[in-house]
Amino acid sequence: MNTVNPRAIFIGTAVFALIYAVHILILPLLKNSLDMGEGGAMFAVSQMLGIATCFISGYTSARIAGERGFFYGFNVGAIGTVLSAFAALAFSMLTGAKLPGTGLATLPYWIFVNGSLAGFAGLLVINMVDEGKREQ
Repeated sequence: MNTVNPRAIFIGTAVFALIYAVHILILPLLKNSLDMGEGGAMFAVSQMLGIATCFISGYTSARIAGERGFFYGFNVGAIGTVLSAFAALAFSMLTGAKLPGTGLATLPYWIFVNGSLAGFAGLLVINMVDEGKREQ
């Protein structure tokens, strides 16, 4: 029976949190320096940074585990999403700011989407590792 590698999940989740924090901090700087405004370009940049967050964290987790890439990637994406949602909730409660959009109502959707993106990156890592072993 396979056991879960907690180190892979912990490091992958830490990478998710770190990249997401950079994502949150860099958006206002990009908005001001590039004069993007609130329109579609800023939304596209934000979405691309979000996808990169999922891919890099899923890749990292699966690379450390060396097996079951989708499992590790999905878990890292899901846990990172839940942690970032709770951080946003805590921030809004402490500062009195309103949660963006519909708040936590769409959290299950984002857990599935971000988990799947990170899982896909993890799946690619394991497939690439398997291909490298077959070629040797």
